[in-house]
Amino acid sequence: MDVRELEQRQYDQRLRTVVVGTEGLHAQVQDVGDGRATIGWGYTLNRNNNVEIWTRSGLELSTAQRETLERVDRAPPRDKTRIGLGFDRAVNEAESDRLFRASIQEYEVHAERAGLPLSHERVALVSVSYNRGVGAMRGHPVFDAIGEGNRYEAWYQLRYNCWGSREDMEGGLRKRRFAESEVFGLYDDRANVSVEEAAEVYAMYRTYRAEIDRVERGFGVSIDGQQARPNRIAQANRDYPDIVHEYGAVRSISESLAPARTVLIDHLRTRYPEQATEFTEARFNAGQIDLDRYPINRDRSAGERTSAARPHDAGSASRATAGSQFDDPFLNRLFGAVSAGDSASAREITLVFAQSSRGEAFLEQGRQRLAQQQPQAPEAPDRVVVPDWIQAAARG
Repeated sequence: MDVRELEQRQYDQRLRTVVVGTEGLHAQVQDVGDGRATIGWGYTLNRNNNVEIWTRSGLELSTAQRETLERVDRAPPRDKTRIGLGFDRAVNEAESDRLFRASIQEYEVHAERAGLPLSHERVALVSVSYNRGVGAMRGHPVFDAIGEGNRYEAWYQLRYNCWGSREDMEGGLRKRRFAESEVFGLYDDRANVSVEEAAEVYAMYRTYRAEIDRVERGFGVSIDGQQARPNRIAQANRDYPDIVHEYGAVRSISESLAPARTVLIDHLRTRYPEQATEFTEARFNAGQIDLDRYPINRDRSAGERTSAARPHDAGSASRATAGSQFDDPFLNRLFGAVSAGDSASAREITLVFAQSSRGEAFLEQGRQRLAQQQPQAPEAPDRVVVPDWIQAAARG
């Protein structure tokens, strides 16, 4: 993954643009609907180091205000909001900036540990951590993908799997994740997409197509242009003007995939002219182009991986080392358990996979493929027969 690096001043400016643009100013402490005491640019008092941060910001406090912050710091989590809402200090925009600068460093920790330099990509991920909290993002798959240099997986995780868990606030959180994924970027360089990168993007899309379609139909714009009501992508473009000015309009999934779709289809039509009718936008959008059957490098066997690990993709390289039978950690774990005759572990691994978004997408892909392969066979079942225990696991 080739990140778009920034100098410190540029990074600070863009991070403020994204966080401030999505948070909004709260001049006085209030509960914005998430059960926390919030002030300024989304600063929450639900922490243990308020006195330290406010002191570092240089903002003046009365004795009573300082005592309130001390009480919040000492209080157990269940009491912090109640005490914090009694904090009577008001802040203007300039003071909110100072508070933001004094507190933002703690939200950088996951990006730093993942090895991200100052960059647009880091701006997006720090914004997510600022919104959701350091604890909520600890161990999140998005940072695993970053550590592996897998931009496409990271983009998917950020856009679709970082929204949170508060269903009553899901719409607003989805709106923000749509915008932050635009800041992060699906490509190293959208204007210069290689065939290898296009294949990687398509592989990501094909893996998660069912979940992507579910989220886009519920909150954005589906691959076939159906808009959700309300359309959170349109709202992001309306409500985040500074982000749109800096990074461009938030794109739909079809618009996001457009460079990869064009490059991949053109390449395959050139490589396989006799099968050119197989390579259409509709088949790309439906995830029906099989790159195992039509590898992007024609001299490679169908059983090989679709595209070679890119030089900067350390994760792909490490996954190809000895001991890995497949280019997928789930399959490698399952293969190891089955090879060892460990049926209990194999069952547990399959249960975990079945409950994941990838597992649901995999099952849906199987149903679709079976329907495509046996549309006329009267003896074919009308659904994929999945063992009861896997279906129960998938239902949670």
